[in-house]
Amino acid sequence: MNPMMLTARHLARHWLAYLLASLAVGMLVIDLWGHGPLTTSGRVFAYGLAPLLVPGLVVCVVLWAVGMRLDSARRELESLHTELERAQSLGRTGNWSYADGRFEWSARSLKMLGVPAGQATTLEQFSALLAAEDRPQFERAWLAAQAGASHRAEFSVTGADGERRLLFEGRMEDHYDSAGWRLAGIVQDITDRYVMERELRRAMSYQRALLDNFPFMVWLKDRDLRFLAVNKPLALAGGLEDPEQARGLEDHDLWPEDQADSYRADDLEVLKSRAPRCTESLLVHGDRTNCYEIWKAPVFDDDGGLLGSVGFARDISDRKRDEAALKQSRDQLAELGRLQARFIQGESGEALFSSMLNILFDLSGCSDGFLAEIFHDSRSDLSVNLLACCGTDWLNDRADLVDAALLSDGLDYASGAIVAAAPTDGDAKGLCCIAVMHGQRLVGLIGLATPQGFIEEDRLASVQAAVGTFGLILQAGLREHERRRSETELKRHRDRLTALVEEQLSDSIAARQMAEEANRAKSRFMASMSHELRTPIHAILGFSRLALRDRPPLADTTRQRIEVILKNGDRLLALVDDLLDLSRLEAGAITLNVLPCNLEELMRDAADAMQPAATERHIRIEVSGGRPDLTIPVDAHRLTQVLCQLLDNAIRFSPSGDVVQASFASHWHVDRNGVLLSVSDRGPGIPEEEPEAVFDQFEQASRLRGEAGGTGLGLAICREIVMLHGGWIRAVNRPEGGACIDLWLPAKGAEMPVSTVPAVFLPPDPPTTTLPRTETVR
Repeated sequence: MNPMMLTARHLARHWLAYLLASLAVGMLVIDLWGHGPLTTSGRVFAYGLAPLLVPGLVVCVVLWAVGMRLDSARRELESLHTELERAQSLGRTGNWSYADGRFEWSARSLKMLGVPAGQATTLEQFSALLAAEDRPQFERAWLAAQAGASHRAEFSVTGADGERRLLFEGRMEDHYDSAGWRLAGIVQDITDRYVMERELRRAMSYQRALLDNFPFMVWLKDRDLRFLAVNKPLALAGGLEDPEQARGLEDHDLWPEDQADSYRADDLEVLKSRAPRCTESLLVHGDRTNCYEIWKAPVFDDDGGLLGSVGFARDISDRKRDEAALKQSRDQLAELGRLQARFIQGESGEALFSSMLNILFDLSGCSDGFLAEIFHDSRSDLSVNLLACCGTDWLNDRADLVDAALLSDGLDYASGAIVAAAPTDGDAKGLCCIAVMHGQRLVGLIGLATPQGFIEEDRLASVQAAVGTFGLILQAGLREHERRRSETELKRHRDRLTALVEEQLSDSIAARQMAEEANRAKSRFMASMSHELRTPIHAILGFSRLALRDRPPLADTTRQRIEVILKNGDRLLALVDDLLDLSRLEAGAITLNVLPCNLEELMRDAADAMQPAATERHIRIEVSGGRPDLTIPVDAHRLTQVLCQLLDNAIRFSPSGDVVQASFASHWHVDRNGVLLSVSDRGPGIPEEEPEAVFDQFEQASRLRGEAGGTGLGLAICREIVMLHGGWIRAVNRPEGGACIDLWLPAKGAEMPVSTVPAVFLPPDPPTTTLPRTETVR
């Protein structure tokens, strides 16, 4: 509030005091100065006005001082009231009083109760607001309050905004205006604290249930190594009925002195090192000694300060026993492995099986017994071969049990099963017979002497594991015997097959040598007889041409017959040329005349040479390629021969009126630069299984077998010429139909294979008419 408002409030409250003081002062001044009408008489009659005004002035001053003091007290009271309101708001409290059978509630208290004024004025009305389970507690507290003691109770009320938890607290006071009694106190909203405490209690219940149900001991200690909390297993081990009884105790209160000293030393080490620690300790429980694994770790606050330690101890006695048993089993398995290694190395069977029997004695706890293997003859009769024993003639002394054990052959027994057993009976010693099975076949028998006629289950499991090793050794022995027999038989068959192969190979070599010699003789014959073969043909062709040019003109029939003779003579000459070319190629009698040649000119020369044959079938030849100046080192005559042959094939197999395509382009093959030439048609194509066979000698495509054709040497000659140039040739089918023959030749600078055999030069052919070839080369 600003100073002007405070001044106004002050004047409004003390105006009378200020007015009286002003009048008294004014009258006194007038009287002293003598300006009033009573001055003369006053002076005459012994100064009667001033003495009367002075007391009034004193009273006004006193009233003013009292008013100032009361105003200061009021302001202080208002400040205290404001602080009280703030404290009640922060503390969520309200006040109440009870006198003459009625409650007086502050506005804040009524708001906490969630009821309007007038609905909780009597004790019965207020009690009806409480939850049923809280009323007995309130009634006990109210009786204690009436007896003069301070009372305190908690209860729940349900209002429009939900359930609230309230704290009701007060004490008895003397009534301010009578001799009766009066109760006064506060009511506080503790809903949040109640919810938190309830959740905390629930969490503590979960924690206690978790700790108590751990199968090991758990504890928490403070910095002074006193127990803060333990679980039920630790309390029972320490002789306590309730885990809460351990709070504040030390190790010496629960354990023997030597154990307590050891535990305390470990705790101090954990606190000193500020790091977890894991140890093992032996605890004596009556006549038993158990091994415990103890883990401890320090506990820190948010600032890294040391609060105490936490730890657990679990009984690992069973694990230790299992580890010891596992180690023993591992050692026994290692010994069995060494037995297998000794068997593989070829050690004698007597020492090996004696060691095996000693291992079975250790596993079973027996001291006598035997090992035997079972043989099966061709008639399925069983015989027992004793491998190891300790002096007792078990096969005769307990022949009944051995015979009963042999009956397990062919039955569905597991290897290691006891198939016959009997306890000691008079002179007959107790014996357990254990079968060693391979499938349903009995391959071995183990006898272990036992007076009671059985083996303990834990020992039997170890024995059965060893039985498996014994069975593997027996099976390995059988396999080794079978392997040796098979090797002997295999060696006999191999020697026989080797002799047969050597004999056939010798015959094949001889036949091959004879065939090669015959082929060479044929090649020599064809090379030497080329002139004799061609001379009659030239004579026939020459006289035929002369007959056609004779005068007077021949009759049509005679001319037609002579033309047939001339045409077939040309065909025969072409066939003879192919035979001679192939024979000279095989004999190496052809030397290439390699010169740089323009590839496009060669392609077009070949196309021009085959144009008459194409025109006869109404077929067009198209030549396409890369650079017009592309040159390669080749024998122009031989390459033209190859191209003509390929074009002749394409014309032969193309439908009438179609197009034969010839192309060339640069092409890399196996890191070598070269030229790829292709001749393609749209004919029936080549069967997928015959693309390579068409290049063999005297081979034709299956599509033309049975039709008139030649010798099938055309493509064989082409392959020889291309290979002589260092290239390759292949036949493929086009996706759109027809066949395509590709040939690749190395480019300039490639090494050409040239025959070193001297060439056989033939006399030049006489001029003949140009007729298309008629032989079939696919």
